[in-house]
Amino acid sequence: MEFVILIVLFLVGCDGGYIPPGPGYPCPPSSQLLYPCECIKGTDHGLFIRCENTNLASLSVAMSNIAALRSPIEELKIIKSQIGKLYGELFYPLSMRVLWIEDTPISSVAPQTFYGVNKTMKELHIINSAIAEFPTIPFQDLGNLSVLVLNGHKMKRIPPDAFGSGLLASHLEHLTLANGLLAEIPPTALAPCKKLKKLILHGNHLHSLQRNQFKGLRDVELLDLSFNNLTKLDASFFGDLNKLGWCNLSHNALTDLPRGVFARNSVLKSLNLAYNKLSKLDSNSFRGMRFIRRLHLSDNLISNVGRGTFGTMARIGTIDLARNKLKKIDYQMFHELRYIEVIDVSENMVDEIEGLAFKDLYLVHMNLSHNKISKIKKDAFVNCANITVLDLSYNELEDIQGKAFDENSYATELQLSFNKLTNLLQVPLANMTGLKILNVTNNLLTKIPKNTFPKLYELHTIDVSRNLIEDIAAGVFQTLFGLRWLDLSYNSLKEIQSATFGTLPTLLYINLEHNHLQKISTAAFTRLTSLRTLNLMNNSISKIMEIPISLAKLDLSENSIEEIPASTWPSMNSLLELNLSNNILGDSLESSSFSNLLTLAKLDLSLNGITVPPWQSLSSLSSLQWLSCKNNELEELGKSAFGTLPIVLNLDLSYNKIANVSVMAFNGLLQLLNLNLSYNELHHIPNGVFQGLVSLQILDLSHNMLESLDNKTHSVFDDCLSLETLNLSHNRVSFVTRKTFPSNPWVPYKLKDIDLSHNNIPVLSYDFTYGTKKVVRLDLSHNMIDEVRRYVVGNMTSLQKLDLSHNELDELAADVFNLQANLTSLSLANNHMHSLPVKTFKHLNYIDVSNNHIEMVYKEILDLAKRGSQVVYGGNPILCNCYLRPLKRWLKNQITPNSAWEQVTCSFPEALANKTIMNVTEEELSCVDDVADPVFQLTPDIMFRSSMRTHQDFQISWFVNTKEDISDFKVLVRDISSKITLQEKTLGYESRSTVLKNLPKSQDMEVCIQTVSSIGETRPMKAGQCIGVHQSATSGFASIHCSYLSLMIYLSFLSMDTIF
Repeated sequence: MEFVILIVLFLVGCDGGYIPPGPGYPCPPSSQLLYPCECIKGTDHGLFIRCENTNLASLSVAMSNIAALRSPIEELKIIKSQIGKLYGELFYPLSMRVLWIEDTPISSVAPQTFYGVNKTMKELHIINSAIAEFPTIPFQDLGNLSVLVLNGHKMKRIPPDAFGSGLLASHLEHLTLANGLLAEIPPTALAPCKKLKKLILHGNHLHSLQRNQFKGLRDVELLDLSFNNLTKLDASFFGDLNKLGWCNLSHNALTDLPRGVFARNSVLKSLNLAYNKLSKLDSNSFRGMRFIRRLHLSDNLISNVGRGTFGTMARIGTIDLARNKLKKIDYQMFHELRYIEVIDVSENMVDEIEGLAFKDLYLVHMNLSHNKISKIKKDAFVNCANITVLDLSYNELEDIQGKAFDENSYATELQLSFNKLTNLLQVPLANMTGLKILNVTNNLLTKIPKNTFPKLYELHTIDVSRNLIEDIAAGVFQTLFGLRWLDLSYNSLKEIQSATFGTLPTLLYINLEHNHLQKISTAAFTRLTSLRTLNLMNNSISKIMEIPISLAKLDLSENSIEEIPASTWPSMNSLLELNLSNNILGDSLESSSFSNLLTLAKLDLSLNGITVPPWQSLSSLSSLQWLSCKNNELEELGKSAFGTLPIVLNLDLSYNKIANVSVMAFNGLLQLLNLNLSYNELHHIPNGVFQGLVSLQILDLSHNMLESLDNKTHSVFDDCLSLETLNLSHNRVSFVTRKTFPSNPWVPYKLKDIDLSHNNIPVLSYDFTYGTKKVVRLDLSHNMIDEVRRYVVGNMTSLQKLDLSHNELDELAADVFNLQANLTSLSLANNHMHSLPVKTFKHLNYIDVSNNHIEMVYKEILDLAKRGSQVVYGGNPILCNCYLRPLKRWLKNQITPNSAWEQVTCSFPEALANKTIMNVTEEELSCVDDVADPVFQLTPDIMFRSSMRTHQDFQISWFVNTKEDISDFKVLVRDISSKITLQEKTLGYESRSTVLKNLPKSQDMEVCIQTVSSIGETRPMKAGQCIGVHQSATSGFASIHCSYLSLMIYLSFLSMDTIF
């Protein structure tokens, strides 16, 4: 029986499904516990913590709480904080692997700062600091550190004992001292780092290296000295780096490579010498570099490369000589480089390629573009099999002699664009048996003569566009058995004969646009049985030729076609798109002009001078889905103007001259979704025009002359049951009535988006509420609205976005302008508002009140900004006084404040005129009269949490109230009258309470807490930082350390801004 019960319980557990376990160290459930930090994620190894825009005093509480969790920290990031000096026991209780401090102005680090955490810390990154001296003593305890990064600093030198006086060098493998002011590194400084593998010194001011500069660093594999001012190299500099595999010396001022400078770096694989001032190379420059794979020499002044320079590099894969001063490629410059992959000699001054310049190469990408090459000598390319890309574009080639390539040399892709070739016979294709892509665009070709192409089985793409080609020999492409893509656009072709293309069974795409074609033989394309796309745009074609039945897309736009006879099209079920725009068809289309196009889905008849809808010619297009008749001469649409097109989804009639539309003009378009009637001359739309358009979702009537949209009893849109978007902008509408928009309690209309911008509406009346119950977006910008009637906006219960910008509004009463919770976006920009009904704005995510006459920033507006809403407030005449201090205080605490606040400028007082709110200090924001409310006073550095007097003792507690540089606290007992200090003591940044003993009973005293910055500067005392000895603070909570337990008890009612 017990066995059966166990089985049942097991099956029940299986039905519940497998629940994967969470990380071993999850983030704490309360985010306030770690404030001002946040837990990014928890892992099995520890927590990832990020702290932004804070100070030492606030950080100390967060670190104490993290330590109370007893969770190790995998990574702690301190970003954009106000810390000038790092000191004290901030990290003492932590178990941390990676410490990352970025964009924080730390200028020094005190001894024993890392005491305690040194046992677990493996990586230390200090990015963009103000450190001017290497912190030798603080770092000497970091014996377990494997990565040290000081990137962005102000150090000018490294002391000789930087790594020798402690444990720092014990396990250090990665050292970065980059983007600073280092001008000198003593050779002895780095010598203790015996285990160093990566040394990055880029972006400093090093002018020279010393003999044995890297002595003892035998394990270094990566050395980066780029972006310095080095002028010379010597073999003694790198002699001990016998494991060096990657060396970056780019962006220096090197003028010469001494003989054997890298001879002892036998395993060097990548050497970057780009952006120097090297002028020549010879066979001694790279002696001993047998295993080099990547050699970057671009952007130098190299004009001479000696014979055999690269010959000793048996395994070289990349040679980059781009943007130098080379004038020719000499005999055997690139010879027997068995493993070469990339040769880049682009953007030099090469005008000649000598014989045997390229010999015994395989699968190499050669870039010789942007030179002045006019001559390629015999046997320039010998035994260069399967060149992946040979780029000779942007040169001055007029002819390439046939013997430039031997019988074993060919390219897979040949780029010859932007040269001076006049005939394709000047391109040696005879041995190019593996050629796949040929690009000869932007040359001076005038014809493609017979026998241009030998039998090339793999050539699939030819681009000869943008030449002067007038003639193509008959059958010239017949030897190309794999041709798929042919571009002949932008030439001077006038005729295509029946034998021009012949039978090319693999051809899929032909582009003949922008030629001068007038005559095309009847059978010019019919034998291209696989052709899918034919582009004949912008020619002089007057008659449509026969097309292959496989064609899917045909572009005949911008031609001179006057008519389409009944016999034009073969019976075909493949053509999907036909573009006939910008021809001169006029009203010539017949009833059978498009017969036999059984699957045509898209037809463009725009710019043809059509004056009457060609409904008869369209009647056979039962598959048509998209029809454009824009930019024609249509003036009137009669009943069933386009006949019956059962599945047309999109009809574009914009940019015509339509002034009259008859009832049931669109009858027969049952599936129409999008109708565009913009840019016409409509003055009035009678009822019944849209009858039958039950599927219409988008209707554009913008840019017409409409004044009204109803006949007092019905809306012209009553038949549009599915209408969602209605554009009526740029018309002459003055009033909206109860029948303007479709409304019926028994019909579920779907109207969601209305654009009435750029009209003449003077008032937002209650009639707007009819038919707009489901409207989500309403644009009434650029009207003349000076009044919003009561309950109008409030009754638009679905409205989410309302634009009333560029109107004449000067006041909106809160009881009139009552916004629903759904409304999240409101624009009142460019009106004449002096005040705002801010009580109704509480649900907004976006509010634009720019360019009005508002002089203050409302508390409610600031509350929206604090909540994360986007507030646009610029262009108002703001009075910058003490009432702006809460805003300034909030902006100061933001890591990346919204850019819109940078546009808010002061207009008053005169002393602050034209000064942005971002650049005004709290001290400058003053009021003439004293303001009692502490919210508008200068922000105190601390605020008292509790106080209690017992006999001669006085107990106080406080929290830090700013994110500026705050560390220690000075507690002063002063006489209230004379302000004479009676007692003083200094507390560390971790303190939040103290007890003052033996205070006299008879004397009136006050206790003040003055803050000290991390660099030891005493900050000015501010109102609110003193409390009378006989006074009591409002809160009764006091502690010296905010422990984990006490925080968990009180976090439920203490705000995040007042915990620390």
